[in-house]
Amino acid sequence: MRHGLAAWVADELSVAGKPVPAAITSAARAQVANGVKLKRLTLAVTDGLAAEGVIPVLLKGYGLATRLFPGQPFARPASDVDVLVLPEEVPPAEAALSKLGLRLSSVPGVEDIFEEHHHRPWSGPPGLVELHFRLFSGFGGAVFDDRQIRARTTLGMLDGRQVRWLAPEDEFLYLATHVANHAFLRISWLVDLARYLDFAPRLDWALMAERAFTSGFAVPVTAALDSLERLLEVSIPRAARAAFPTSRLRRRVDARLFSGERIVDARWSNAPLSSFLLRLYLVDSPGQGARYLLDGAKRYLRQRRGG
Repeated sequence: MRHGLAAWVADELSVAGKPVPAAITSAARAQVANGVKLKRLTLAVTDGLAAEGVIPVLLKGYGLATRLFPGQPFARPASDVDVLVLPEEVPPAEAALSKLGLRLSSVPGVEDIFEEHHHRPWSGPPGLVELHFRLFSGFGGAVFDDRQIRARTTLGMLDGRQVRWLAPEDEFLYLATHVANHAFLRISWLVDLARYLDFAPRLDWALMAERAFTSGFAVPVTAALDSLERLLEVSIPRAARAAFPTSRLRRRVDARLFSGERIVDARWSNAPLSSFLLRLYLVDSPGQGARYLLDGAKRYLRQRRGG
């Protein structure tokens, strides 16, 4: 159930005319109910930001679900609302979140969030909102070119609200990097990638590789593609294989670290130390690895002092 597949499994069993176990039915209902709650929060956040003159980029969540799974958007699991704004839009966006009854939370071990992280978490009775001031940072300080990413976004509509969507190549890179950063904790995130290949069949893989290598996320994206092919038996486009090559040795190691058993079990992905080491394995370069170790040590010591 931890992988967020209950609603999809229940639907597949029902369509096949097979009985749906009570545990799966219960988990599916809870998942759909949570999806409805997050839809309300997503629309409230979008309305609140619009009142402050901010049109956010919606990341993952209900916005992605309506595009990848239009027939059953609530079947896609999510735990929060992620929105991306420009750095100068953070103050009005946070004013809007405050009006919704949310309060700013801290990120454990982070001293300067604008230097060391990519979002500020706001939480309260309505739920959790992660306000991104950059798309992503991780694997030893690697970041995307956020100004260029914002320039490539497109305006769209979500339930009558104006929002922004990432360009397809940027969105796939973000989703792949995100799932690798969490050490493939949820199979549902791999399902997102599989569905995205159908949603956007004309992805420019050479362009994506250029952006990934420049930003320092080539290895995480390659590992995500390998896992997608190996675990879900998805046919990866030849252009993707050419753009994100990997050695036989690396593929063999990946197959052990991110095997079906490991992913389903999720013990390594869910434990702080082992997930930290898995992310270290996925850095693009020794320099990134050194910085990742240093940053991790700093966060650990700060958390110890804070405790």
